[in-house]
Amino acid sequence: MRSCVRTCVAGLLGIVLAGCMEAPVPFGEGDARVSVPSLASTPSTPDVERLATTSDCASCHSDVASHWASSAHARSSFDNPWYRASVDSFRDARGNRASRFCAGCHDPLLLTTGGIDQEVSPDDDLAYAGITCTTCHSVEAATADGNGSYALTDRAILMPDPAVPQEIEAHRKRLTLTPLRTEALCGSCHRSFVGPAMGSPHHLPGIDDLGHWRNSAYGQGVPGHLVQVEPARCQDCHMAPVDAVLGDMASDEGTVRSHRWAASHTAMAAQLDEAALAGAVKSLRGSAVVDVGAVQVGRKRYVLAEEAVVRGASRITLDVLIENAAVGHRFPGGTRDMHDTWLEVEVRDARGQVLGESRPDGEDRDGVHLLRSTLLDEDGDPEELHHVHRFSTAAFDRTLPTHGTRVVRYTMAIPVGARGPLRVDVRLLHRKHSLAFQEFVCTTSRRERGRLFNEGAASRGKTPLDPCLEQPVTLIAEATDWIGAAPTDAERTGGAARPSRQRWLTQARGLLGETQERVALVEASLARVLDDPNATADVRARALLLRAKMLARQGRADDALAAADRVEALVGESPVIDRVRGDALASVWRWQDAASAYEKVTAAASGSETGWRDLARAYGSLGEDDKALAAADAGLALAPRDESLLRSRALALRSLDHPDAEIAEAAWLRHRSPDVSSSNLAACERKHVRCQTDRQPIPRYSLVSPPRKAIHAATISR
Repeated sequence: MRSCVRTCVAGLLGIVLAGCMEAPVPFGEGDARVSVPSLASTPSTPDVERLATTSDCASCHSDVASHWASSAHARSSFDNPWYRASVDSFRDARGNRASRFCAGCHDPLLLTTGGIDQEVSPDDDLAYAGITCTTCHSVEAATADGNGSYALTDRAILMPDPAVPQEIEAHRKRLTLTPLRTEALCGSCHRSFVGPAMGSPHHLPGIDDLGHWRNSAYGQGVPGHLVQVEPARCQDCHMAPVDAVLGDMASDEGTVRSHRWAASHTAMAAQLDEAALAGAVKSLRGSAVVDVGAVQVGRKRYVLAEEAVVRGASRITLDVLIENAAVGHRFPGGTRDMHDTWLEVEVRDARGQVLGESRPDGEDRDGVHLLRSTLLDEDGDPEELHHVHRFSTAAFDRTLPTHGTRVVRYTMAIPVGARGPLRVDVRLLHRKHSLAFQEFVCTTSRRERGRLFNEGAASRGKTPLDPCLEQPVTLIAEATDWIGAAPTDAERTGGAARPSRQRWLTQARGLLGETQERVALVEASLARVLDDPNATADVRARALLLRAKMLARQGRADDALAAADRVEALVGESPVIDRVRGDALASVWRWQDAASAYEKVTAAASGSETGWRDLARAYGSLGEDDKALAAADAGLALAPRDESLLRSRALALRSLDHPDAEIAEAAWLRHRSPDVSSSNLAACERKHVRCQTDRQPIPRYSLVSPPRKAIHAATISR
């Protein structure tokens, strides 16, 4: 198996390691050209008119064409004011040619013609083309690199006579090339990075929905705990079957795959059509679950809020839980620094008086928990306007991995005379862009260039987009719980209404993120599950596996292994159990046994780079360099710029005295965490409360007394 892996990836890695790692991988045969720093490969004499035309597709594929017209793919280019503001800023700083990096995914036709290298004028039809039908349907190959790592074919497209079956079949065959229904096509753009080829001082990874999905249970990876889900591709979630109401000729029993690619762009969808907005809201609603976890009054900690006694208390601390319940990659995904997804928490006394709340939307955002990643500029300041050319260091990522849970901790003072029980309301809300980014884009759109692009969109039959309009706010999840015995007519709602066993397990998963000194807090929740005589074998197995992870974090490897053995006795063999065993053994440097466990993980999930990363590290630590090299190569075929895999490969080649050792070491050094990371993070913590909060394993916030919130329920999409 390993020799096969080595052979299969040798060609790719030879190209990757011989160059600067931003160099494109050539595809296909014949005369093709590449446009560094984009990794797209396009025909040298493309039929741009054919690639740009969508009207004749609509004559037969009316439903699909109508979906596409209100999609983010159709508005990916310069008629999208949010993108235009970002790319113009990047072009001003780095030059037009560097913006090929953006164009490979956003402006494939401008990239193909070379128009992106020039000033992009509002008179240029291709600046409104977006990602057309025949762009995706002409991709003949794609790799895991990202940054537009696809190859377009120049093979002609036959527009068939509907009365001639042979022509219809030839048309279908030409437009359903191998990558079309694979995650590789989506991943070629939904994975990105910046580096020296774009003018950045060093490599920084960006979007990676492909990798996050591949490592999840949906992508048949090995998650960190036991979950039961059916595998699902990108297309299964973002291109679900819908009714073909317009009679699309490609319909199958009255349905077609949606080509709206519903996701989170509610700001755009709200201005295009009701169906687009409904699809975006549906994709967000219920994607996460919120709940109220443990409550601490004074020094006493209560596993469930209902058990707490607050009479005479002066201060309480409560845990709020957020779980990525249904998204096959990180939530929010995509450009994770741009989302505005936040928690609202409100505590009322028995009379309904608000005692404390998270700071209102639009005010002091340092006091609001945001599900967002933070990137710093060279001065250690958060870059909040998505000025890509200013990115220097990746600081914190508060988004949630698939099935991941986070604890957010709130403290508040209890007024003298406050009457319990206390009602806690939690809401998780989403807005596509932060208000700061919206203001930046709004300002640029009001200039002459923005006005001309709006006129150009209207003259071409497209809806001009106004980034200054109030953005929809979507309610993703909510929960109501009570601190102390709830009134007889009260109901728990949302995540708080789930069975207690499920809530205890969610809380335990979140508390695994505590510091090593406090991770034992997990045990109180697990004991509730394991002491429940009605708990099923599956539920007990989940709890025992979480106990094994807790014990491993405490350095108690043998106890962790014993707990893992008990899990296996309940549910049978599982690569998830093997992964927990491997992590426990690796934490105490028992590399031989750890390697054996990781071998089982990679055998069960060979398409997930995390297993290969762990296995390569274990083999390298054992001095088994040939095996370390094979494992690293297998992982790099899936994630060509993974720092840990590049390191394992470089060290193995150095130990083997291989002639490519210096090349491999240089590739690793180019892709490791920047040397300025520590100083930038320290500067951020000195200057910004947000960095001080986000650096904590469990972030803490204060609930403050009113004034009231600026966001009201009537403005929220439900």
